[in-house]
Amino acid sequence: MEPAVSRARTGGMESLYRREGITGRVFTAEFLGGPRRHSPDTWTLAYCTRFMADATTPVSCIHDADCGACALLGTGYTAQLGQKREILVEAIRKQSLLRGVKPLPCLPSPLVDSYRNRAKMAVGISPKETRLGYFRTGTREIVDAPECRVLVPELLETTGRIRRFLQRSRNIPPALRYVDLRCGSDPTRQHVTLVFRDTALPPFPLDLLRRACPAVTGISANLNPESDGQVIRGAIRPLWGEREVWVDHANLKFRVSPAAFFQVNLRILPVIHTLMARFFERGDVLADLYAGVGTHGLALRRRFRRVLFAEGSRSAVADLKSTVRAHRIEGVAIVPVAVERGLTRLRDETPDAVVLNPSRAGAHPAVLDAVSRCPVTKLAYLSCDPTTLCRDLHHLRRAGFEIRSVQPIDMMPQTRQVEALALLTRSAGQRRARS
Repeated sequence: MEPAVSRARTGGMESLYRREGITGRVFTAEFLGGPRRHSPDTWTLAYCTRFMADATTPVSCIHDADCGACALLGTGYTAQLGQKREILVEAIRKQSLLRGVKPLPCLPSPLVDSYRNRAKMAVGISPKETRLGYFRTGTREIVDAPECRVLVPELLETTGRIRRFLQRSRNIPPALRYVDLRCGSDPTRQHVTLVFRDTALPPFPLDLLRRACPAVTGISANLNPESDGQVIRGAIRPLWGEREVWVDHANLKFRVSPAAFFQVNLRILPVIHTLMARFFERGDVLADLYAGVGTHGLALRRRFRRVLFAEGSRSAVADLKSTVRAHRIEGVAIVPVAVERGLTRLRDETPDAVVLNPSRAGAHPAVLDAVSRCPVTKLAYLSCDPTTLCRDLHHLRRAGFEIRSVQPIDMMPQTRQVEALALLTRSAGQRRARS
């Protein structure tokens, strides 16, 4: 579902628009800047900082009672945004140096369902049934999910084809435990990784799978003998076809390999980078730490003389280098080690701006200390975990940074996951006092 908007009032803080075809949803927006003249055909979220929605028809799913992966299904979207902001508020309250910080209203997703470009599904095969879906909350019981509401429709179609393939094939190895299916900007070009709980690749009817899934353009395998909840562990071995998907963003085509992280909601990326770009304006050296495939640094590259990327994942670094080469991007340096092991290079580059986008575990304390000792005056921290975000913001406040805003973002509608973008500044005097 895309938002519908109504009535334009371009002269003031807020503007309302309408796009026909979606009922029961009215959004208001405050402009970040850019063109003020919008028609229903050219309206874009890229100019919004605050968004509120009245969704009179909550999204429903037939798997809701059993699955539990989307904990907010059946909740109106306005209420979802409010709940996510409150999750962030509670995390802020637990840090003494963050008292008084009030997060902005939660920025909504352009799509409230059918947005997710990656499906990590567990496989359960028995003589009686075949299940392809998600674990029931708090258990290892697989809930079959043939009608998952948050998947991109083309991915959902392929999961159905994989399910039927598994049901009809007689020689599926019992070691098959997960299917990791993803797409880039083109949802008709998909990659699937088969995850086996084994130490050697078992025989598998690869040709039959290829014929069953015409949208799949590449197949890989991962051997993960462990029984914990981590889906992919170790190297991914290409078996057939293309070894990556491609994401079109910021006038670039990003290569994304099966093991590399990329945001699962592509439609909200322009909003995040518009917020970052307006905050940073122009600068000398930007350090993109925990850079992944370089999403943020490359999107902001034209605002800085030089961009330093630090990333420890080999596949992500390979993707980043490939994108840089393909577009002949200059003024780039890449540190291909874990961020906490590349701090000497960070100090040598003397960045004046930093993007932090760590995993759920948050930033390593040594990284925060190193950033604090650099001549950084502006810092953007994009987080997928409010608790570790607030812990790290407390650390940065002690280092002299001031929190300018904390913007919750609904990266994953219908779930309790909260993304947040914190923007921090520090004066030259504060930096010298802490050096």
